[in-house]
Amino acid sequence: MGTQSKKQNAERVDFVAAITHELKTSLTAIIASVEILAEELQMDEQSVHWKLIQSIIRNAHRLNERVSFFAEMPRPPMENFQFQPAPVNIEHIVNSVATRLHPRIQSRRQSFIVDLPDSLPLARADKQHLEQIMLMLISNASNYSTEEGKIRVTAWKNGKDNIVIQVNDTCGGIPTEEEERIFLPHYQIKRTDGKGGLGLAITKFLVELHGGKIWLKGRDGQGCSFFFSLPIAEEVS
Repeated sequence: MGTQSKKQNAERVDFVAAITHELKTSLTAIIASVEILAEELQMDEQSVHWKLIQSIIRNAHRLNERVSFFAEMPRPPMENFQFQPAPVNIEHIVNSVATRLHPRIQSRRQSFIVDLPDSLPLARADKQHLEQIMLMLISNASNYSTEEGKIRVTAWKNGKDNIVIQVNDTCGGIPTEEEERIFLPHYQIKRTDGKGGLGLAITKFLVELHGGKIWLKGRDGQGCSFFFSLPIAEEVS
């Protein structure tokens, strides 16, 4: 990589870091102000104004989480980009992510089910990036599923070379014609929940970086299933 390219990449990283820091600072102030306002006004929880304030708080927290997630993601091409695939236990990754997301899932009274076969082989993956993939998909599943809904993670060996992992939710579904476009940056499906956008575009990049594929199956009103594949780790004799 030439000196000019290195300089441009460094400037790009600095710019993104500055923007995400500014966004998080503003969002933190918004969340704190609205939460104080909600406490001070002591409104009836059934009133329209109370519900509007809670909607602001909920969506501000969601946006703050998205910004935090984006800030932690790799932004290629970068000189110091790290990708170090190694044998990884899928169940360990899923359980780690589930622990991080447990408060959110519990607060929405959702069920989280992990259904992985004992015979599932190790995947060849970068542990950190695989955690980011699972974090995005499970977080999305919780965000867009109904309260008291179900999130289910399963996986299976697909042929000799791949593992397929499925994250199923109980969201309102996604129209068939939008299933491929949902992975495009800044694309949101034509529904009020806004599913899609940069997070799924980054997830797609990380899956493909591993040599895998990601796809979606969903029907209106019947939930969604995200699938992605990973290569199986070579057995050490």
